[in-house]
Order: sequence, then structure tokens, then C-alpha cells
Amino acid sequence: AFLIAAVANIDAENSSCTEPGELGENALVQLGTAKAQGMDSIELRELREVGNTTSDSRWRRVRGSRWSRGRLGSDDRRRRRRAGTYTGTIPYKVQVYCGLSWLTVCSDVPENWEQHTGAFDPSMSTAPQTATNRRRSSMNYITLGGDGVEGDLPSADTVTGWMSSYLADNLDFDLEGSIQNDFSSTYSLLSQVKSSSSSTKGQATCLQSQYNTAAKYKDDFDYFGIMIHGSGMLSGGYTIPEDDPTTGTTWGDIQNWLDSDVPNEKIILSLTTVELTGWMVDWFKSLIAQYGLAGMSFWYWQGDDYQLDSSISIDCIQDQATQCDSSSSFKCSQVCNGGDADGYCCDSDSITYISGTAYYCSEGLEACCGGTDSTTYCQKV
Repeated sequence: AFLIAAVANIDAENSSCTEPGELGENALVQLGTAKAQGMDSIELRELREVGNTTSDSRWRRVRGSRWSRGRLGSDDRRRRRRAGTYTGTIPYKVQVYCGLSWLTVCSDVPENWEQHTGAFDPSMSTAPQTATNRRRSSMNYITLGGDGVEGDLPSADTVTGWMSSYLADNLDFDLEGSIQNDFSSTYSLLSQVKSSSSSTKGQATCLQSQYNTAAKYKDDFDYFGIMIHGSGMLSGGYTIPEDDPTTGTTWGDIQNWLDSDVPNEKIILSLTTVELTGWMVDWFKSLIAQYGLAGMSFWYWQGDDYQLDSSISIDCIQDQATQCDSSSSFKCSQVCNGGDADGYCCDSDSITYISGTAYYCSEGLEACCGGTDSTTYCQKV
């Protein structure tokens, strides 16, 4: 589960967050053991209170589902990924949650991908981290909420101040913790913010079971992120059989949203890199192309503890025609070349969205790309 301070960006070697009651070295070792043993939140909370001598500590999210405290040693290093070489239009949204090194520092998010920054702190009142693509603040989101995050939502004035200071024009509500499944209060805050910033977009990132409630707010939020993972892509009851993913529970959860009144073009597939494989990414891309979904998001894109597997390239995520796993069968064989649908899959079972209108490629491959002139056509890859 997801989803978030400081005015400056925080780096793996020099960042810290001040919280009452620092942990001693023995407590850190015990906390690591507790995490491995799957202790519950009450036990972990008691363990956090053991030590009070370590100065270089910070709050860290345990495998995307709980909060714990830990410290990065001097030998911890983030593995930097090569920049992608794909220069075409990315035909769907790609979002990364970023801000702290254990999760992903925002400077490691590929260009033209959305940065969803936040405090990632147990207190809702903590200010978020700063996004780094300052020239594209319209692409960035401040994330509020998350599993283990408590407290009331900040005021609209506080949020608009954060948006200006931390280079993010939009809001992403992780509907867990104290705002679990609370579409009403979060929409109320979003409306207040939009009254002074009409271009602000709002995303509700929800538990996968909330499709019926989300449908009631389908006109109020611009996007809905559906969390289809536990601590990993195959944890918490989620299954994706490689031989046929549609026989797994994850497909059933996605299908519930496809069958709901939430428009497909507003649905984001919210993923974690833990247990994520190349063929899974290819499958998710095929669903995005076939059903006209908005895109995908990543938790632990480039964190200290968990990262995207090195076999999955940036290009295979952002380029519809590039497979992450060459042996997988989830491949787009044709893409639109040019026009508003540039980069979209235009196989006969695909759907493209041009200026908010859905075009079904089964009714004409050229039409679903936006035209038949020499600069816009459906091309085999």
C-alpha cells in the first residue's frame, strides 16, 4: 500500500528527520529482526521506544505497508539506472512516488514522468519533500495520507502554500491511515484548493475494493490509482500466474474497476517494484493499451532497500512497443505514429483517447490514431 518534510531535497548520505526519541543501535538491530519476523504495528511501536541515543535516524516505510524507524549506514548506496533512450511521446502516465532515499529521491525519476512527492511521515501535518523537475510542476503531485499516517487533513491554505513551495501543482490522496476510504473529506479539500487553483488535478489512490464508492466520485477526481499489491506484487492475496494472468486474483480486481462506472481513462495501475517482473510490466502495458487506461505508478522505484529489477529497462516501461521480457506474449504489434495518439497501441483490440474521445481500433486502425494523412498512421513495430 502507498502513498507522503523539508524544503531541500534529501540525499542518501546527508538527510535526516528529527523525531522525538531516537533509536539506539541495539534497537535498530532488533527492529530489523522484528520487521523480518512480521511483528504487528503495536509490537513495532513498543520496539521503537527502546533506544534514545542514535542521532542519524529517519522514519522509513516497511515494504510499503507499515512505518518503522531505521538508519542508513555509510555503505548504503542507491543504484542509479541508465536514462532511457526512447524519445517519442509516452502514450500513458508513468508516476513515481519520491522524496526520501529509502523510497526514491525525486532526482532519480526519469524525465517526463510524474513525481508524486510527500512527507512519507506518520504525521499528516508534516510538510512534503520538494519535487525536482521545477519546470514541470504541472506534472507533479503532493501526496497526502498513506498506511500508518494519522491526523487531520491540512487546510486548503496550507496545501496551496506547499504546492507553491515544493513545486507540485496537483494532489494525490492515498486513502489509507486516518483517511482510509474517505473520498468525501479529500474531495472537499480538493474542491477548496481548486477554487484558488483551477488547473490543479486530483487523484484518489485507493484500495482495490473501493470501485463502487469511487464510482460515486467519478466526476470529482481526475484519476483513480488502484493499489493492486501488498508488500509485493504477489503478496497479500494477489496472484498473477505467468502462463495466464487472467486466472489470477489481480486480474479480477482490475476487472471490477473496468466493469465499474469509473472511466477507464481515469484508472492508474498502482504497482510496487517488489516482486515485479518484466513479463508483468508487459502484461500491464497490454491492459493499458487494450482498455485505454491512464497509466501506471511505481512504489520503490529506486529506493535503498527495494528497487526495480535491473532487467526491466526505463524504455520498456515508457515505450509501448518495447518489451521488458522478450519471451512474453504481451506485445503491442502496431503503434500510432504522429498525432495526438502518438505512441498508443493500435492493434485491432486497442482503444485510444484523443481529446477525451475514445476511438476503438476494431472500427478502423487509422481512425483510432486520429487520421489517415501521411503524418498520422498505424505502423507495425
